[in-house]
Amino acid sequence: MKKYLEVVRLSLQESLTYRFSFFLWRFRNLISFATIIIFWQAVYVTRQSLFGYQKSQMIAYLFGTAILRNLVLASKTTELAGQIKSGDLTKLLVRPMNIFSYMASRDMSDKLLNFVLSIFEVSLILFLFSFQLYFPQNPLTYLYFILILVLVVPLYFFISLIISLTGFWTEDIWATRWLFGVILLEFMAGIYFPIDILPHFLSSIFYLTPFPYLIYFPIKIWNEQLAGMDLIKTFIVCSGWLIIFHFLANKLWKKGVKNYGAYGG
Repeated sequence: MKKYLEVVRLSLQESLTYRFSFFLWRFRNLISFATIIIFWQAVYVTRQSLFGYQKSQMIAYLFGTAILRNLVLASKTTELAGQIKSGDLTKLLVRPMNIFSYMASRDMSDKLLNFVLSIFEVSLILFLFSFQLYFPQNPLTYLYFILILVLVVPLYFFISLIISLTGFWTEDIWATRWLFGVILLEFMAGIYFPIDILPHFLSSIFYLTPFPYLIYFPIKIWNEQLAGMDLIKTFIVCSGWLIIFHFLANKLWKKGVKNYGAYGG
């Protein structure tokens, strides 16, 4: 355990080594989030309700995505594909540590740093636009929210890890990751808008994938828009996806390492 905490500490130091680049990237995220807020404010300028959402509900949803995006989707697993191709993976394999635990520790440092900064950014937008965040009235909702995060954080870890593990068999992983990150993940996870504003047939297709469970459903739980069997179903399905992707990641890792040629190592 101690060695993985040391990995977290060193990873934090590494992230802050190039402070200008890092904070420039955070500034870009702030501008992007502010643009989304301004867009939806313009959409609601002549109406109070749209797609079944009041303006306050839509704004609350968008603020939720800003925070969860940094807590759930921030990841260092993207480095693994490059390490496979460069041969640097060999250095990790000879270390006395589990590679998944090592990558998870790296992930934890990235999530911690991005989450703290996202709180600052969200607070700034709240101040500038005079918004108020929604907080659940039922104390149990906080427990449900924590429980769903316990499921979705490792779920995304394994999904992202699987994308990087394809580096064992393909030369260009970045095109695949861009397609996954922009087209599938961000759109189907509900980062830009709630999935239930889409036509029923389309949202039903989205619900068959793991992506809505990363962002959309946790926010629905926080906003107390899920209850009873819908809430139970969310936990069951999310747990199922976690088991599936954990299994797939392990299988791909074992198969990839077995054929690993240490390119460039």
